[in-house]
Parts: sequence; structure tokens; C-alpha cells
Amino acid sequence: MTAPSPDTAAAPAPALPVATPARTRREVVRRLARHRGRLALTLLVLLVGTAAALTTPPLLGAVVDAVVDRSGRGRLIALGAALAGASLIGAALTLLGGRMLVGLVQDTLAGLREEVFDAAVRLPADTLESAGSSDAVSRVTGDVEAVSEAASGVLPDITGAGLTIVLTVAGLAVLDPRLALAGLICLPLHWYATRRFLSRSHRVYGDIRRLESARGQTVIEAVRGAETIRAYRAQAAHLAELAGRSERAIDRQRDGVRLRNGFFGLLNTAEFLGLAAVLATGYALLREDAVTLGTATAAALYFHRLFDPIGLLLTSLDDIQRATVGLARLIGVTDLARERPASSRSAPRSGPPPAIAVAGVSYAYGDSAREALRDVSLTVPGGATVALVGASGSGKSTLARLMAGVGSPVRGRITVGSGPERGPRYLVTQEIHLFGGTLADNLRLARPDATDAELVAALRETGADWALEPGRGLDAVIGGPDGAALDDGSVQHLALARALLADPPVLVLDEATAEAGTADRAVLGAALERVTRDRTSVIVAHRLEQARDCDLIVLLKDGRVAEQGSHDALLASAGEYAALWRAYTGSAATSPRSDLKSAPEPGAGIDKEH
Repeated sequence: MTAPSPDTAAAPAPALPVATPARTRREVVRRLARHRGRLALTLLVLLVGTAAALTTPPLLGAVVDAVVDRSGRGRLIALGAALAGASLIGAALTLLGGRMLVGLVQDTLAGLREEVFDAAVRLPADTLESAGSSDAVSRVTGDVEAVSEAASGVLPDITGAGLTIVLTVAGLAVLDPRLALAGLICLPLHWYATRRFLSRSHRVYGDIRRLESARGQTVIEAVRGAETIRAYRAQAAHLAELAGRSERAIDRQRDGVRLRNGFFGLLNTAEFLGLAAVLATGYALLREDAVTLGTATAAALYFHRLFDPIGLLLTSLDDIQRATVGLARLIGVTDLARERPASSRSAPRSGPPPAIAVAGVSYAYGDSAREALRDVSLTVPGGATVALVGASGSGKSTLARLMAGVGSPVRGRITVGSGPERGPRYLVTQEIHLFGGTLADNLRLARPDATDAELVAALRETGADWALEPGRGLDAVIGGPDGAALDDGSVQHLALARALLADPPVLVLDEATAEAGTADRAVLGAALERVTRDRTSVIVAHRLEQARDCDLIVLLKDGRVAEQGSHDALLASAGEYAALWRAYTGSAATSPRSDLKSAPEPGAGIDKEH
């Protein structure tokens, strides 16, 4: 009895889409069509190799007839040489064709892998977050692996098996149509077994992938929140959740095993019935002298040779189904990325910096009933610098992310200049990833065509001269297991240099210098002033002296705009900002960041263009 479908409440459907079977087939055909000449040559080599290998049953039948007729040693030697030659030619061409097919498929798959990875890194952060980290990770790892294994180990075999089946049936018909018809008795059972398997396996394997993704998400969340889990002594609850999701995944995997075992049992029964029918028919025809002993022997050998290719073809459906599910999930990612407008990174900036208009914006994370932002409206003039301040959880980072184009409001609208909602914007946060490679590689993430002179100029303009000291330089390897380690302040310095290289008209900095030590603050403050010059800038300020020098200060409280204005105007109004300023300056000697520094909101760690 098949277990019920997995509990969708425990394993919610991923936000990332899955392509339909028809869409998946069209995409596979489209990609293979790019190599149609190479594909045709590969199939021709495999066809000739298979045909050569299938000459052995009639040659063996001829040997039997030669022995029965006492045709002499010369004929037996000639038949033996023909057998050896056919076997060698068939094996060589089959091996060559298999290699050609694997190369073709791997080249096609390589293009798909690159496109999927490119699509995944270009998708908006809120799209990936809503799906869960494990969903995207499982697609670019497990799904790619499943497709790659099927393409390399299964596809060449089933291609050869298909050709073998077609040519073998044709050979049986040439020997005697009645023998071929006898072998067809197995087809109804084969058809039933295959139809039953295909109708159930796609859903089962899809459920397995989703449940494994949900289980992986539980592990990721537990690792990320390990300190919080320990602090609240919630280890038992998280372990129980992981155990529950693991059990659901294992139960569905058992369903898959039962489905495969039933499928293989029906295939073995069909093979037995078919061979029995061919042997019985051959015996009856031989008694009537309608065929020779050699012909009956060749027919039995032909049908027996069908066992392996038919079994391989049908049992490979198991791997093909898993690969098909993986392909559908991969193509779903690429299709989603195609719906997004292309980045304008390489387009030169022209005209004055655009204004940002936030009109009635509200936002909530996932299915949370609490809104992180509620009816927020404000205007940032073109070329101005605005500071977002407020206590932890006030919505500063959420608003900054939306203004940077990361995510869309549930209500309201954000416009940049006169363009669309997703204009050319650049976001830098406090958690910047340092990629393994040279310093130049890390800087060119922002502008791949930048010259060495432009990289050096960006470092000097942002005060990162330390990166050009003797022993360092653009070719110095940083990050990764073999690179030089950099402190948090230096990594944030490089992020500001990248922002200068990108030269966006709108720059959003979410506590981009929060991790800097006391010695780095002055240098990074000067770098911050340089990168915000001559562009529209939004700064989530963790120190109020950063806000003091901005053109506009917006104080957020409980997801709403509580106050906005210049530093002097807000002090004169004696409101909440003035109280914060007094508390901040009064405690600056001991803990200057205690009132404003907050934990990163969801999505922190982005240094990219939108």
C-alpha cells in the first residue's frame, strides 16, 4: 500500500517554480538542436555498431546449420571469422558512439549548469529567501548531479538499448514473422508495468526532492541559529522537527523502493513469457519443417538478447524519472530568471542622479502577520544623502533593501527617477563575502571590464592604500583556503571600492561600516563620503555622527516614519531624534553604538547591483 502524500504543512511547496514536463521536453530538444550535426553523426555510429553486433545470432544459427548439414571445416572457419569480426566491429563502434554521446550530452549539460548558476545568483534575494536556502542549493547541487549521472551513465546505455531493440525485432521478422509475433506476447505486460511506474514515480520522486530540501532547510536554520537555540534551550524541539522531516523523507523513499521492486518483478515476468512463447513457436515450426534448427536457434538467441536492452531501457526509467524531475527544477530557475529584467551594470551613467519616491509602502516577511513596514512614504531628492535611523527592529534595513530593489512591497510603490520600480541600484551591507582569488578578481565583481589603473584609482580614492603596499597589490591572493585573511574593516573597505567602480546612480549602504574597529572608522568614514558623492545615497546609520552630516534624516519606529528632516531641524523640534542624540552623545565614551546597532535583518550580506 502506498503511503499518503507528504504533509504539506510540514514541508511547504517551494517558491521557486518547477517547469512542466512539456516545457522540460521543449528545452531539452532546443538545447540538443544546437548540436544537430554532431548528434546525427553520433547516432549513425551507434546504429552501425549495433547492427554489426546483431549479426552474431544469425551467424551462430548458420554455424548450427553447417554442423547439422556437415558442410565442412572451411565453412565453419569462415563463419567463425565473420563472428569475430562482427563482434570486434560492433564493440569498437559502440564504444566510440558511447564516448561521442557522453561528450555531446556533457557539453549540453555544461551550458545548462552555467545558466542555472547564473540565474540563481541573479534572482532577487527575497525570492531565494522565501523558498529557503536549501531549495536553491539543492537545485544547483543535487538536481545537477542527478541529471549529470543520468546523462553520463544512463543515456548512452538506453540509446544503444533502443537501437538494439529496433534492430532485433527487425531481425526476428526477417527470420520468420511468426517468431517475431510470438515474442510480442510480452508487450502488454511491459506496457502495463511501464505505464504504472511512470504514472506514479514522477510524483514520488518530486515529493522526495521537496522533502529532502525541507530537511536540508531545517539543518541550515539550526546551524545559523545555533546560539539562539542554545540560549532558549530549544535543542529538543529542533531535533524533533528534524527527525520528523527526516522520517517523512524516508517514508517517501520507501514508497519509491516498493514502486521499483514491483516494476522489476513485472519486467522479469514479461521476459519469461516472451522467451517461452518464442521457444514453443520455434519447436512447433521445426517439427513442421517450416524453419531450420539454425533459424529457431537464432530466433531464441535474438529474443534472449532482448532481455538486457529491454530490461536496461525500462529499469533506466527510474534514473530518467529522477533526472527529469531535476531538469524540471533546473529549468524552472532559468525560466524565472528570464522573467527578470537584465542588469544594466555595463551601461554608462548619464544625467543627474535620480530621486527616490516611496509611496505608501508596506512589507511583511514571508507569512508573518506582523508588518515590518507600514504605510511608509518619503522622498529622497536626486543627489541627496538620506540616513535611516531607529532602534532595533524599527524597519531600517527592510526599507533600505526595498529602496535598493531587493524585494517588492506588499502595498505601495517605490520609483527611481522616471524609470521602472527596479532601477539601477547598488546595495552594500555590513556582511560582505570575500571570494577566493586575487584582489583584482574581487574588485572586478563590480565592473568586469575595469583596467588595472581604474582598480588602483578606486582603491586610492577610497583610502584603501594598504591594499597596494609592498607584498600586496592587485595580484595578491585573498580569501579562500590559500589566500591572505583580511579583517572585517578591510573587507568592508574593498566593498566601498567596488561600489565606486560600479558607479551606480543610486547607492544604498546598510550599516556598511558597522564592523570597522575604532582605528578604521575615520578612514572608512572618508571612504563613505567619497562613494556617496554625486549620487543619490541611502545610509542605514549605526552611529549618529554619520546621520548628522546627511541631507535628510528619517527616524523609523515600529515600521513607520516617526520623524524626518535635517539634523538641526530635528534637534530643534526636541522630538525622538533629539532624545536619541542626547543619549548617544552622552554615552559616546562608553558605548556609542548601543542605542542604534541592531542584528542584521533578513537578507543581510548583499553586495550587488539591482
